[in-house]
Amino acid sequence: MNITMLTFGTRGDVQPLVALGLTLRARGHSVAIGTAPGFEGLVTGSGLDFRAVVPPPGMREDLFSQPKLNAAVRKSPGFVRTVRSVTPPTDEEIVGMFTGMAAATEDADLVVTAPVTHIAGFVGDKPWCSVSWIPANKTREFPAYQAKPRLGGGYNRLTHRFYDTFQWTSACWMANKYFKATGGQAMGGKSRFAEMGRDRPMLYPFSAAVVPPPADWPERAHITGYWFYDRPEWTPSPELAAFTDGTAPVLLTLGSTWPFHDADTTVDHAIAAARAAGKPLLIVGGPDRDYPDDVHRATEVDYGWLMPRCSAVVHHGGCGTAGAALRAGVPQVSIPAVFDNPFWATRMHALGVSATPVPLTKLTREALTSAVAAAVGDAGMRERAVATGARMAGEKGLTTAADIVEHWHAESAAAV
Repeated sequence: MNITMLTFGTRGDVQPLVALGLTLRARGHSVAIGTAPGFEGLVTGSGLDFRAVVPPPGMREDLFSQPKLNAAVRKSPGFVRTVRSVTPPTDEEIVGMFTGMAAATEDADLVVTAPVTHIAGFVGDKPWCSVSWIPANKTREFPAYQAKPRLGGGYNRLTHRFYDTFQWTSACWMANKYFKATGGQAMGGKSRFAEMGRDRPMLYPFSAAVVPPPADWPERAHITGYWFYDRPEWTPSPELAAFTDGTAPVLLTLGSTWPFHDADTTVDHAIAAARAAGKPLLIVGGPDRDYPDDVHRATEVDYGWLMPRCSAVVHHGGCGTAGAALRAGVPQVSIPAVFDNPFWATRMHALGVSATPVPLTKLTREALTSAVAAAVGDAGMRERAVATGARMAGEKGLTTAADIVEHWHAESAAAV
């Protein structure tokens, strides 16, 4: 089977698909990932085929460096406000993106779409299924990921309907620009995103120990377990190995959200917080500057190796980063900034494995110091993190996801 996966965004939007692609390739399938040119090294370095697709600026890995978006997030990370602050794409950029996705999937027997590329499934003519890093199917059990819990089941479903419609409208108008340029039939304004999980599989690469499957979800919505990209061949630098061979450091890793921060100030807050907790600080990414002896900066790490050696993980609230900390059994502190960050930060806190989140808009030295102290010093929090990681250990997220993809391809082929 030839499989093409389409995704745009940050490394967190690409790496899980690399992990799934490797699992499917090990089963004898040919796997390609269509994404922005900046991720060619990540894809080809894993041994998968790369298909270059150039997305508009609002879908690239440098999205979080846009000045208007930065200003909006630092003021208030509301979903609609954030999306509207992104520089709108030109007609040429839109047509180029859809043309690129069509070329990337031309020889595919099955297409897998991700949150920013779901619309490609409705535009193309291939069998397809979907992946989402956030719970996207309507439910009475919790609101849409950007909404606040307030009024119960009816309200929760209404929030899902609102965000579903907003996201469909945001994607549909681009598809119609492409259809206009290529002579295709325009799509209507009524959202079809609810088909994902109902008419075709929707795969959620996180744990049922973190988000139990809602009873009212459609039968094709699958919480598979996390898709960890393990690299057994990866080895730390001698400096990193030496720094972690002693007192377990506090880890600061903010991933794609570093551009939202006044990076030097955030690092200074983290240094102070780690010292107050009696720990050294390990930074992944962030500013390249002079650091004292109790601070080490790395630019590329393997979380599977690193996180079990840490006393706490301070992160941005990304799905995969939070999951990696859980697997390591390490307490967390979240500094949520935008999009799904607040959802995962809130979820980790509700599980009792994280200190109270410190939103970017409320980040102070005092708040971060208090949160790190709780994460490092609360034995109960560590016990809950270890227990959650143990529950996750029985899940085989990548195996489950690969089984679903193969079964769906067979079912789609039989229906032709």
